[in-house]
Amino acid sequence: MKRLLSLLIAAAMLLSLSACGKEPEPIDYRTELTDQTLTYSLDELETLSQQEFHIGDYGLPALYKYFEGKLDIGVAFTSNQMYDYELALPYDKKAEGPKITVGDQVKAGILKHYNTYVLGNELKSDHCNPAEGVYNFDDADKFVELGRATGSKLRGHTIVWHSQVPQWWFKADPNDTASLADCRANGTLASAEQLTERVTTYIKEVVGRYKDDIKIWDVCNEVLNANGIRSFNDDQSVWAEIIGDQDGNGYADDYVEIAFNAAREAGGDDLVLMINDFNMEWQESKTNAMYDMVERMLRKGVRIDGVGFQSHISVDCNVALYRKNLEKIAGLAEVYDECFPEHKGNFRIQITELDMNMFVGAIADEGFYTWSMEDYERQAAKYYELMDMFLDFADEGVLDTVLFWGTDDENSWLNTTPKLRRNAALLADRDMIIKPCFWSIARAALEHETK
Repeated sequence: MKRLLSLLIAAAMLLSLSACGKEPEPIDYRTELTDQTLTYSLDELETLSQQEFHIGDYGLPALYKYFEGKLDIGVAFTSNQMYDYELALPYDKKAEGPKITVGDQVKAGILKHYNTYVLGNELKSDHCNPAEGVYNFDDADKFVELGRATGSKLRGHTIVWHSQVPQWWFKADPNDTASLADCRANGTLASAEQLTERVTTYIKEVVGRYKDDIKIWDVCNEVLNANGIRSFNDDQSVWAEIIGDQDGNGYADDYVEIAFNAAREAGGDDLVLMINDFNMEWQESKTNAMYDMVERMLRKGVRIDGVGFQSHISVDCNVALYRKNLEKIAGLAEVYDECFPEHKGNFRIQITELDMNMFVGAIADEGFYTWSMEDYERQAAKYYELMDMFLDFADEGVLDTVLFWGTDDENSWLNTTPKLRRNAALLADRDMIIKPCFWSIARAALEHETK
């Protein structure tokens, strides 16, 4: 009761400050939701890991705390998961008290374990700019409010992509209802000038609107396939086809340059502008193509501040090959420093969409499967190996963020991709009970210090 009273008094004080025209101080949810007597030691971890915890439980250590001073630990979620996030406070901290609801467990888990946030869908351009002259920033505005209230870093995901992008951008007549394939066949795709104007206008609107709050952007997402720049025939992407090779250097990646230059102009010098892609953990041809493209851009004066490895990996991931590809991209730091000496040391790699597909080997094509503790322990071992590797690159000053793509096994895109099934990709199960991989990830941080 005293706890509830103190929170109500604090809320009243915040309202009073707001009424006086003063900006209210962020609420330290990460502190409020976690027992502050926890020590974050190996001995404590061994003891706690023998107990069952829900992801939002007060007595569960906050994951990000294990990585303080080493890495930011982030999570992706959808706006509906975090509406009324204030409801996560207050709740009964007593071990013998009632469990908070699953919905509030999700909210509490987001608020207590992570210090970097990204919206899974609601900052994609088809959501924000569904029609010419129409902008929908309601969800993005709430995302920014959450960032301010919690003092969290925010990532903007994503601007230029071949998917979840407004189809009208690519049509000569923005009201044309024909498919892109038909427009392409009929010669009614947008001109290079039209598409350039539309995307730069959008970037000016969205990046300019949020430049004081969203400091990191995935400006371009998945522009490459295994053979180089994406095309319509391979990937249903018309970016390269419409914009083309305007500088005549033999590469149809000019739209990437246009997007980065527009974002830099709209957001200013202090924004972190990233390019993001998948399969670079194992696909060396794609990793090499990414290196070559970013190097070309940097030497041309296009400031790309980092590369995101999505990292939708499997439980049988080859970590040695992953390390090799990280090392390749880390080599861009020298090129960045040479081309932008005034920003020396600012190039970074981020792990942007980490999750772990469990359907591999003999069960690769299975649908509904009952996961065993042995399966979970195998997953925990792989997550440990990955986090230990990420910390090696953090020690070198080139990797600064690991972000999980989802809050729990129930809320994972891998339940529907490549087909409907019950995957087990993340740190908490469908009942919001944490899995062994939570502890192995924490242990990796603690044991890395002793290497």
